Amino acid sequence: MYRFTDKKTMQKDEIKILIVEDDQTLGRAIKEVVARTGYKPILCSHPDEALSAIKLQNIHAAVIDCMLPKMNGRDLAIKLRDDVSNDLPVILTSGIFKDKGYAREALQTTGAISFLTKPFDLEELMGALDRKLSHLADMPLIPIYDILGKPQPSARERVRAINETEQVHGFDLPLIYGLLLDSSISGHLNIITADGEVAGVGFQKGNIVQVNLKDTQSYFGVLLVEKGFISPAELEDILAKGKTRRMGEQLVEANVLSPHAVSIVISEQQSIRLSKTVSDTSCKVNFIESTDISEDAQTDRQSYTELIDDWAGSKLPIEWLKSFYIPWMTHTIRKGPEYSETHRALQLNCLNRTPGLLKKAVGSATLDQLATQFDGKEDQFYRAFHVLLLCRLISFGEQKTSINYEAHKTRLQKLNHELEKQTHFERLGVSSKAKEQEIKRAYHELAKVLHPDKLSNDTPANVRELTKAVFSKISTAYDVLSDPTMKQLYLRELEQGRAELVLQAEALSEQAKVFLGKGDFKKAKSLLEDAQKMAAPNSEQRLLLIWAKLKTQTKTGDIQFTETLKDTLNAIPPEDRHNSTYYFVKGLLLKYCDDIDNARKCFDHAVAIDPDFIDARREVNLLKLAKQNNKPTDLLRGDLKDVVGLLFKKRK
Repeated sequence: MYRFTDKKTMQKDEIKILIVEDDQTLGRAIKEVVARTGYKPILCSHPDEALSAIKLQNIHAAVIDCMLPKMNGRDLAIKLRDDVSNDLPVILTSGIFKDKGYAREALQTTGAISFLTKPFDLEELMGALDRKLSHLADMPLIPIYDILGKPQPSARERVRAINETEQVHGFDLPLIYGLLLDSSISGHLNIITADGEVAGVGFQKGNIVQVNLKDTQSYFGVLLVEKGFISPAELEDILAKGKTRRMGEQLVEANVLSPHAVSIVISEQQSIRLSKTVSDTSCKVNFIESTDISEDAQTDRQSYTELIDDWAGSKLPIEWLKSFYIPWMTHTIRKGPEYSETHRALQLNCLNRTPGLLKKAVGSATLDQLATQFDGKEDQFYRAFHVLLLCRLISFGEQKTSINYEAHKTRLQKLNHELEKQTHFERLGVSSKAKEQEIKRAYHELAKVLHPDKLSNDTPANVRELTKAVFSKISTAYDVLSDPTMKQLYLRELEQGRAELVLQAEALSEQAKVFLGKGDFKKAKSLLEDAQKMAAPNSEQRLLLIWAKLKTQTKTGDIQFTETLKDTLNAIPPEDRHNSTYYFVKGLLLKYCDDIDNARKCFDHAVAIDPDFIDARREVNLLKLAKQNNKPTDLLRGDLKDVVGLLFKKRK
């Protein structure tokens, strides 16, 4: 007897769909659409004919009319699932039995995946089949992901991979930028988000020289002050004169600033805008080669390495990273084209927190083995590994077929628990704006390694059951997101619940701000912690909580406490680091670490950005008082007359 499952993926035309329909016109129509979609149809008009067909060849799904001669479709479906496989996807159809109660009972008794009443939409039929069979079809890797397994792809291969990738996640853009930087090709990358926002990134011989996007916010003045090129007063004078030309040109002409300083600040602003393109959305990309690219600023490979490290720590959610690497877990790791034990990336934050990871990676059998043996925080591992991959210090090799079942079981248990708490989008690793093709590809990549049909015959029963549990959650996500109607309903449900929680969290945060201003830091901390339990915090809420934690910390020199807050501060995206709250909180953290000089600079920046920021002014004056007295000063322990005098001293 031929079985339903086949352990390997197949060409789509090798996947056979049995159609049992005694209405010849409808039968031919279903056969035609099945063939047009790429599958192999087997059309039968009688149950006996269908039962004979399954003795001669594999079938992978069945579409059965309920009203058939001699044997009804329900009984035939049960027999097929008994004879072929209990997992055989079956779709029942009927033009007579249209009662919802009958349909519900038929689905329960036969285990069918769908019940369609005639006349039905043939596209709906194929959608249901696609959702159940796509894991069997041999779909190639997304072209830009295929590059990850090539030791040294040519410039032509890189450009072709980008242009052949129809849709990407916004979190894939760092990979694309890196591919173009490494190739030293000149041209323009066009990016269109799911919301219709357009951005463009210009490349010129190994450098990023343009970033164009709809962004009305200018960081130029703030960056000038941050870097110490001009004083807040000089900036105010320039702004007061009005904008007749670019600010940089005005400052250079007034001999306030050198052209070199302008170039540094413009490059920094370009990096911030590039960071804004890396977001949780779906993007359409294409690259057009051209030598006619004007240079606004220059981001070279070393500067880009620093951006990769920053984005891995602040822009890429750990849920997305883990989902990204699931299809690669059984692949070997080898040295990449940029492998070097003195590479700049190894000195930056992510890899500095995971010493020795590069050597361990190239000495590991698989990514799964490396992750299992890593002695540290899981999120630090994935962020550091992603930096290694994007910097091309490593690449993937062949896929290993042998499995350590004990380690695999542990990973499946953890994955099953994590999937339970995730949204359908997080389960597949796609954005809520993802298009149908992205959703299908994401599901297929996960199915390649997690579908129960991929397990060998000697797989232990407990591993097999865990695999089914994991894949059931992934399948549920795919079933919902691949159906346009169900996806919209789910999105509305998700957004409605999320919106209510976000509003509640924002209300608590506003209350916390009031308590911070009053000096009731314990109450503020409690409110902010409650807010973060309700909804994922934004940058401001994270900063406010650091503020409250620092002010309520009684123990000095707590390394674990300090490292945790440093991680939280580093997780603030680059574009959110140029406001008074950020510099104030950074100053508080530096002050706690006894880095007084840099703390003072941060407090000065906070006051320069917002002269009415009373808490920042207070910290500036406390540090002045401490310096005058040549000893540490606390607002509550210092001489009241001195403190009050400093706080309300007239600003010059």
